[in-house]
Amino acid sequence: AREEKLVTPFTFYTMQQVRPCNLEKSGNGSRSAFEYGFPGLECIHCKGRNSRKFFYRTPEILAGNYAHVPNHLMGCIGCPPEVKKTLSEKKQDHVSQKLSLDKGSQRIFFNLIWMRLHGQR
Repeated sequence: AREEKLVTPFTFYTMQQVRPCNLEKSGNGSRSAFEYGFPGLECIHCKGRNSRKFFYRTPEILAGNYAHVPNHLMGCIGCPPEVKKTLSEKKQDHVSQKLSLDKGSQRIFFNLIWMRLHGQR
């Protein structure tokens, strides 16, 4: 996939561990700044209504703060040990691999995710 080449294997694998979701109700702490139905991402390993969800106001904030996702995964009770192991292995080369990416490619990757979440193609 062309998109896979825009980011490191660590980032790509991390983002494979989430799926689109929408904010179910407003007024829940820091998420109260987002309207009901606002698009976000949710951990595929958490179960039920208490699954971990991630909401970002802009694509730039998503790109700059997606580290919340792998941090969650490493502590997620539902995340299989093999996924955590793969994340740890891929993270070891993340910094050096990031240096070999084209400038701005990660921004493009997260803009594409943002556009999909918000129904813009």
